Amino acid sequence: MITRVDLVVGILVALAVVGWPPRWGGQGGATGSPGGDGAPAHPTVDEACAALGLVAAALRSGAGSVEALEAVARLVGGPAGAELAVVAAAHRWGEDPDRAWSRVGPGWAAAAVAWHAAHTAGAAPAGLLAAAADRMREEEARRVEAAVQRAGVLIVLPLGACFLPGFVATTVAPFVLLLLDGLLP
Repeated sequence: MITRVDLVVGILVALAVVGWPPRWGGQGGATGSPGGDGAPAHPTVDEACAALGLVAAALRSGAGSVEALEAVARLVGGPAGAELAVVAAAHRWGEDPDRAWSRVGPGWAAAAVAWHAAHTAGAAPAGLLAAAADRMREEEARRVEAAVQRAGVLIVLPLGACFLPGFVATTVAPFVLLLLDGLLP
């Protein structure tokens, strides 16, 4: 019978196997601490989505695109704020949006695409950024679901390795011995 302790331990092992909490670049923790190699940590998906939502709100309130990026960078701080500050600084120096967004981590790809589409079409990026944040959340949810399913398979393998010898010793071996005893004179 599976007890609550067994269930909790199994869930913790599954989360450890799939690498929870999710991180971009495999550096740092959920708090945004630098990685062991001294490289800056990338924001989590939740941090990036929250920051994009704030940028969209700032843009809808009438702020300019660079001003919105700078304001949100100061407000949120951490890895998300640092990377938004890099994008804002690149815009200030006159770089095109594609080059500016290429200076930050790969987790901002959806935001970069939204910003590029708005810049190319001459439209306000607020709605596209909010949609990009939603897409990022959905992709992360799919990634976590796939990782949990993979963990379920990975947990079954050690259990099978533990219980299979016992099954063979208590069930198969006595049956084979009984058959051999009946066949020998």
